[in-house]
Amino acid sequence: EMHRILKPGGKALMSFSNRCFPTKAVAMWLQADDIGRLTIVASYFHYAATWASIEALDLKGAPQETPTRPSAKEILANPALGWAWMNSAAAVAKNNQGDPMFVVKAMKKTE
Repeated sequence: EMHRILKPGGKALMSFSNRCFPTKAVAMWLQADDIGRLTIVASYFHYAATWASIEALDLKGAPQETPTRPSAKEILANPALGWAWMNSAAAVAKNNQGDPMFVVKAMKKTE
């Protein structure tokens, strides 16, 4: 249906994460890993219509490096350094634990 209503050169995007309701998912989805799920969605595009291109994308960024902790001497001399490190380290940890996000993008031929 997406292929039918798109203009030539139009893009169809299907996004998903690795979260699901097991009672609502087909068995092969539950048995697949992240790469397998990308393959399933890309296969739906491939076998449903003739597209100019189909791409699978992982949108989760690379893990960030935790900032270096100031020494006890530096923290005693300037307590704000300890607070700044604690807040930035917590933000990095939260970012690194985020859910993955995947997109399969297909472009309709321009004819």
